[in-house]
Amino acid sequence: MRGMIQPQILDALLEAGASAEMIVAAVKAATCAEEAKRGERRAKDAARQRRVRGTRTVAAESCAARVTPRDGTDAPPNDINSNPPPPRSSDEDLAPLAGKLVTAWNEGPAKAGALPCRGVNPGRKTALRARLREHGEAALFEAVRNLGTSEFHCGANPRGWKASLGWLLGNGEAFQRMLELTPSEADRRPPMSHEEQLASVERSAALLERMGRADEAAEFRRTAEKLRQQSSTGGE
Repeated sequence: MRGMIQPQILDALLEAGASAEMIVAAVKAATCAEEAKRGERRAKDAARQRRVRGTRTVAAESCAARVTPRDGTDAPPNDINSNPPPPRSSDEDLAPLAGKLVTAWNEGPAKAGALPCRGVNPGRKTALRARLREHGEAALFEAVRNLGTSEFHCGANPRGWKASLGWLLGNGEAFQRMLELTPSEADRRPPMSHEEQLASVERSAALLERMGRADEAAEFRRTAEKLRQQSSTGGE
């Protein structure tokens, strides 16, 4: 059955988008060639072979002609002109701003008592992009400056908690509060007295207990007990 048209040729014709007439012609040519092979002379057999080769060439050319326009927008991997180098990544564009922000943090809040920043990891970059979209570049540095004036965020709180740059960037509500904090008002805010600290810790413990967060409530209760002991010994 060597004269019959091969299945892969039909597949190639179909994939190339060959018309029905082309496919019928190819099948007829193969059939005629098979019939000629059985009784015709070797000369006709050679002619049949040439027709088969011609059909294959036409099919290949038709496939190339149809595939090229369809995939014209898909440039070859190594074609520099059709596939230019990709633009700089957003991380690369963000690097100078992130570096300036880290410097501003370490020169401001970190010196006032907040946690120092050693860099901006991928998670912080994601948060930085979010805050940048929401508020703009100037607001980033404004929030950092304002946080540096807040004693509470720089460690002057009952638990000794200190803010970090990652916390500021990753907490949209906290970032908004830092923007709304007026530095002059923060400077005038008197520090909490010993009694106010104790009352604040006890309120927090009670709230956590109502929320069912027993472990955290217990920690606040221990802090309150330490404050009461300090009060009884006259320590401030």
